[in-house]
Amino acid sequence: MITLEPQPAAKVRRPRVSLQVLRASLLLHTAFVIAQPIAAGYFLAGNVDAMTNVHSVLGGTIWMIALLQTVAAVCYAIGSRGRIWPALISVVLVVAEIVQLTFGYLQNFAVHVPLGTAIVGTVCWMTVWSFRRTARLSRQEAKR
Repeated sequence: MITLEPQPAAKVRRPRVSLQVLRASLLLHTAFVIAQPIAAGYFLAGNVDAMTNVHSVLGGTIWMIALLQTVAAVCYAIGSRGRIWPALISVVLVVAEIVQLTFGYLQNFAVHVPLGTAIVGTVCWMTVWSFRRTARLSRQEAKR
């Protein structure tokens, strides 16, 4: 009598380190984008230095954090077989934040304020998603 032993299941490669790096970059990004409307609020309340010393300095830094987030998201998607959409949205955020910076310096608040609101919402949403269980799944597991 021949007995067949069950074959061990193929090891599924899941994002681990790349997800941790993506989470860290998203947390940093979230902190900076949430600080932006707070700094603008201080300016509107009469603290003139809040615009030049805080708001514009943070604005010049945020797109670089988004660029680091994009690198982390690409590593998560390609190197760890995680989802692809965080990398795509991160690229869109880099472009949106450069546009945001430009319209801020041009003082075109009709674009600057709603775009800033969209950026804050998107970054916060991505950060919350990154700590959910589904972020730990590989693309193959997520399709099931």
